[in-house]
Amino acid sequence: MSPFYFLVLGSLALSALASLWRGGQWERATAAVLVIAWIGTAFAPFDFVHPPWIAIAIDTAVFLFLLYAAVFSGRRWTLAAAAFQFLILATHFVFVQDESLEQWAYVSAYYVWNLAVILSLAGGVVWRFRDGPSRRRPQDRTLRSHRNQPRP
Repeated sequence: MSPFYFLVLGSLALSALASLWRGGQWERATAAVLVIAWIGTAFAPFDFVHPPWIAIAIDTAVFLFLLYAAVFSGRRWTLAAAAFQFLILATHFVFVQDESLEQWAYVSAYYVWNLAVILSLAGGVVWRFRDGPSRRRPQDRTLRSHRNQPRP
């Protein structure tokens, strides 16, 4: 495994721990989703010849979660994380279209975009910690608060 793999894995571990320590519901939920996705992707078969369909399915589920978070959480970092996760999916689908794509380019782009998603989460934790409990923005909603609002 490359040193870049361990850099991204270490970043995920630090961001997840920071989310558990100082994050809100959305940061904790996102950290859990990212850790579960990382574990699932690590155990998915990858043969350097065919598209990794299991990893693509896992990354699609992560994208749908982040898109949901971007729409309903009211937090800006979730929009950035969803955008970077979309770029991960774009990287997958480029490889599906052209399997002759050099593996180094495919894997390095995958890890760069993963690092961007993780850093978005870390930024969300830092902003939440910096704002403190007395300066929470009114648009910060919990995971379930959008269900309690009347429909237009």
